[in-house]
Amino acid sequence: MTAPLVSIVVPHFQTPELARLCLRSIRHYTLDVPYEVIVVDNNSRDGRSLDYLRSIEWIRLIERTEGVGAMSLGHKEAVDIGFAAARGPLLLSFHTDTIPIQKDWLSWHVQQFDSNPQIAAVGTYKLEFKSPWSQRLQYWKESVLRWSSRKTENGDHRPYIRSHCALYRREVLDQLGLRYNANPKETAGRDVHFAIERSGYIAKMLSISETMSRVTHLNHGTMVFLPELGASGRTVRRGQSRIQQFFARPEIRAIYEDDSLDKLDALSRAA
Repeated sequence: MTAPLVSIVVPHFQTPELARLCLRSIRHYTLDVPYEVIVVDNNSRDGRSLDYLRSIEWIRLIERTEGVGAMSLGHKEAVDIGFAAARGPLLLSFHTDTIPIQKDWLSWHVQQFDSNPQIAAVGTYKLEFKSPWSQRLQYWKESVLRWSSRKTENGDHRPYIRSHCALYRREVLDQLGLRYNANPKETAGRDVHFAIERSGYIAKMLSISETMSRVTHLNHGTMVFLPELGASGRTVRRGQSRIQQFFARPEIRAIYEDDSLDKLDALSRAA
């Protein structure tokens, strides 16, 4: 068996539809990088999730049955568990609502490390397109945060690499002793990003448009499928419409319905 270059860690909780599309898309589009996928299930009890995940022949499944923190806390715990079990020198934190859509999606992320050995992490902040007005507002907000961060001790108000598609050098995380859940009150990836920078390494922010030409992030996907977790009605309605439109695309539907992609000997198909 080829040793993986990248270990892809996917936390999961009771969204088998998202997991099915995410994992099959990884299988379909990852053609030129040795990888492994570790799915860490946070005690799903819906009666479908684990049946599906256990049927996939090519993933490593870690089933958590107790001691799982609440939503965001459990997510960070799962990333740490997956990273600890990983075999690759590069570690990718990935969400079930992040969907590869191009065959170079992973190789492009890996190539970002080539320009500078001090790069320890690559990824984006919020992975979504905004209207021109929203972009101007976001730029203004981030400018204010950058200015105000000069008056804080650690400058942690700046944008940071979020966990939906974040790639790290394992040796740097190990060297610095970094974990996603070191501070349970922080959002996933925030502490890691700024600790990397404070240690003299680079956390490289990638172009959102270039990233989204390779992966699609179905924002709030878990909350849309599980509104009982506390999402607003507006978030659920808008998310359902967006996700239904994405799932209806012919190329996406074809991958979602391709059962052979769950098999160990399935051949990945170029897009």
